[in-house]
Amino acid sequence: MSELFPARTIALEYISLDDALPESEFLRWHQAIHLSDLLKTDGIAAVTLYRNLKESLKEGQPRYLAIYRLDADDPLLMRQTITQKRLPDGVKSLHVGIWDLLAMRTSVREPLRPQAGLPDGMPAALLAVPTICTDPSREKEFNDWYLYTHFHDILETPGLTQAHRYRNLNPQPLANEATYLALYEIDAEDPAAVVRQIEQDDRTIRIPQGRMIDCIRLAWGSGAFQHVTL
Repeated sequence: MSELFPARTIALEYISLDDALPESEFLRWHQAIHLSDLLKTDGIAAVTLYRNLKESLKEGQPRYLAIYRLDADDPLLMRQTITQKRLPDGVKSLHVGIWDLLAMRTSVREPLRPQAGLPDGMPAALLAVPTICTDPSREKEFNDWYLYTHFHDILETPGLTQAHRYRNLNPQPLANEATYLALYEIDAEDPAAVVRQIEQDDRTIRIPQGRMIDCIRLAWGSGAFQHVTL
């Protein structure tokens, strides 16, 4: 389990790279210039970069996910601060969302391996699941199901250590923008295998047993990401 995460308020920035831009150049820029500038900004306590576990991405899918731990009186102002940062040619910020922590749950399973213990205290890998409740009249049912049923079920998956749930702080979300976000911490030799197990158990166990809810819709931005050590 991570030491400094979840944070009370976070920003998630999804980033894509042009095929012509070597990832090594992007990482050098992020470490030497971008990260230094961001950490001088009041309200941004830390920034951690994660890389999409998928090697082959469709157009519009992010290669990287940057997670900002925020310490600001008005977190929504941080969105403008992040989106106004100048990016080099070939780098595009696809979306920045600001999220406030609702709840967390910890797995009772024995870990698959000694915990990674990364120097920045962040998870070794993350599964991000942005969602929308499709029936506003069932919002309480949706939230109760997530916290008391779904998190319990998901944390039975070997390799998952913690689950966190956030709400979108944007007072006027776009039509298809997620209103909730679930982040699952993964600590395993093969994080992609953990995600495949979750998907398989959804199909073969949770859906047949009626343990899924029918007013949930995945929003853009779902994916699994590996910690990048810079």
